[in-house]
Amino acid sequence: DYDADNPLLRSSQPVDERANLTDAFTREANDFITRHRTQPFFLYLAYNAVHSPMQAADAYLAKFAHIPDLHRRIFAAMLAHLDDSVGSVDAQLRASGLAENTLIVFLTDNGGPTKELTSSNGPLRGGKGELFEGGIRVPYAVTWPGVTKPGSVIKTPVISTDLTAMALAAAGVATPVDADGKDLRNLLVNPDAGPLHETLYWRVGKSGALRSGKWKLFRGGPRWELYDLEADPSEKREVSASHQELTKTLIARWEAWSKTQAEPLWR
Repeated sequence: DYDADNPLLRSSQPVDERANLTDAFTREANDFITRHRTQPFFLYLAYNAVHSPMQAADAYLAKFAHIPDLHRRIFAAMLAHLDDSVGSVDAQLRASGLAENTLIVFLTDNGGPTKELTSSNGPLRGGKGELFEGGIRVPYAVTWPGVTKPGSVIKTPVISTDLTAMALAAAGVATPVDADGKDLRNLLVNPDAGPLHETLYWRVGKSGALRSGKWKLFRGGPRWELYDLEADPSEKREVSASHQELTKTLIARWEAWSKTQAEPLWR
């Protein structure tokens, strides 16, 4: 009953799903891979975990009995369940003989809502719904046999919309000129290739942010703030007063970009 007006659907028809939702999504994903293993496919697997409602399977709760805080224990159990489920999908790809010909991307849509779920975005500031780093800097893992090198860490800022450009390029389709994303392949092959974007932009209602190199422009209230993410990834030291010209330049850049966007629907 958590969200009775938003039921699970199969072919547009509501489904009365009795399994744990994480298990149900994994079951459906593995079945999809089995049915489509002889043809190219795109699988978008959006787990509900570790989103609320906070509900964990007994077997996973037992693994974390040593955590005294019940809410935190449930969170850990849900996360371990998710981890095993992603592993199950990977195992299905291997069993289907597709592991060497499949690009896998794992990412989340935002930072954790710390007050609701006992999650932690530390040492980053802020969380879900905010444009501080804790709200927008998220896990982003890519494995592509023959392209990525296991264990590589890419420090160049990228964004989720880059996946579209990369997928199109991998399929031999030209990326539209007005696309927001850029092809990640060169960066995946050479993690030290350098910046993919000169500037990254965010806007949520009247809040805004911009990332250019090490500089982060942020507005969550009436005034713009500036942070040096290289020296201060936790965004504790606001430095616009000592970089006034840079701040003005970045504000103008953000405002020029914002004018190209539709008016916000949420106030």
